[in-house]
Amino acid sequence: MIEMKFNINNEKGFSLIEILIAVTVFAVGILAVGKMQMTAINANFFASGITEATTLAQDKMEGLICLSYADPLLDDTNGNGHAGIDSANATTADHSVIDGRYSIFWNIAPDHYIDNTKEIRIIVTWSDKEAGKKVSLTSMKADII
Repeated sequence: MIEMKFNINNEKGFSLIEILIAVTVFAVGILAVGKMQMTAINANFFASGITEATTLAQDKMEGLICLSYADPLLDDTNGNGHAGIDSANATTADHSVIDGRYSIFWNIAPDHYIDNTKEIRIIVTWSDKEAGKKVSLTSMKADII
């Protein structure tokens, strides 16, 4: 028969200091995870804005590319040609506003690189945390005979 002896003096628990240190380490770890989550949420919001702006620009580009070469929407209405191709303001570009957040501008530059072509630039702007953001797409439309 095996005899078991329990000695109460040999069994020691955790001291209050050890528990406080463990709780502190745990709290620091939880705070780090919380900060990481906030950073991930902000990055996802920014990526969502870029994705939506790019989709809006692609939709507008496809709509303009499908038009005939002589369509009035593909005219350089302000006459600034290639000099105004990067302009994103209402006085030098045609524009529209989507959902009150995104402004879409498009500029046309005829015969800049090659004769009988029109350079089309779509610029989508929006504000993200009071900082201006911009996505732009460029395409060429040829006068196919």
